[in-house]
Amino acid sequence: MTDLYDATTDTLIEAKSAATREAIRTAIGQLFDYQRFITPTPSLAILTPSEPRKDLRDLCAALSIQTIWQAEQGYACSETSSE
Repeated sequence: MTDLYDATTDTLIEAKSAATREAIRTAIGQLFDYQRFITPTPSLAILTPSEPRKDLRDLCAALSIQTIWQAEQGYACSETSSE
């Protein structure tokens, strides 16, 4: 069971309570596990309460996983490809 699924963008989203390396790595594993059961394959994203460090955003981008975090006004997100 995943945390969120956005049907309008076909995105599977795993929410975490922290933007730590441990939380991001756990989310990556969960997303790839859940993704196996959805056809066609959805986009993937991780939602965190604050912006993950650049190295963690780069890790996610290398795996085509978008990062989304709470910003002062709403939410901000990363690109899904490596910078």
